Amino acid sequence: MNIPILFEDEHFVVAQKEAGLQAQASLDKNRPHFYGLLAEQLKATQGHSYLGLHHRIDRDTSGLMIFTKKKSANEALSTLFREHQIQKTYLCVTHFNSACLNKWQVLNHLSEFRDTKTKKMKMKSVRAGGLLAITDFKKLETFKKGFLIQASPKTGRMHQIRVHLYEQNLSIYGDDLYKGPQFHLAPRLMLHAFQLEFVHPFTQQKLKIQAPIPIEMLTFTELLKV
Repeated sequence: MNIPILFEDEHFVVAQKEAGLQAQASLDKNRPHFYGLLAEQLKATQGHSYLGLHHRIDRDTSGLMIFTKKKSANEALSTLFREHQIQKTYLCVTHFNSACLNKWQVLNHLSEFRDTKTKKMKMKSVRAGGLLAITDFKKLETFKKGFLIQASPKTGRMHQIRVHLYEQNLSIYGDDLYKGPQFHLAPRLMLHAFQLEFVHPFTQQKLKIQAPIPIEMLTFTELLKV
């Protein structure tokens, strides 16, 4: 597997994960994961041995992840995430809802629970307790049976975008945890980590890094137009 690298310098590397691949190691030591594969690629091509993991995206989500290439860069990148100085933008294809606004924000608290049917861990909004979760949404394109929506999370809770849309009756196509009406069977979760925007902490360069929209997402949107 040749992992696409969208940005790289002596401090950081930004690469594109494909859908269906774990972001990091799981309990199954034989299962490949993005962090390990990227580390192997950098070692094979550059002889580089260090890679620092600072965030993750869901297994079924594609798109951008940023890593440090040296330990001395860890504190700077951790600060960017902690102080919300990295603007993350996702693209998602959702079910149609005639009440959908052009722009809106969801601000609530999310709590983790185990689904009694699937036995999987999920998130839901709660009135008391939970963790603050904020996402800005913007409708980019309307199809006959869905939307292309831009999501900009301001916090980093598990499944945040997915559950925020689900609770607005805008489930993401291909989501097996937060399901909506199945007009078409999507080949994957239609959620893509499209853009990272931040000021480089060492060079002060303003960076806007984008990952091309996967062809399977573009193809799927054509089905929703008819």
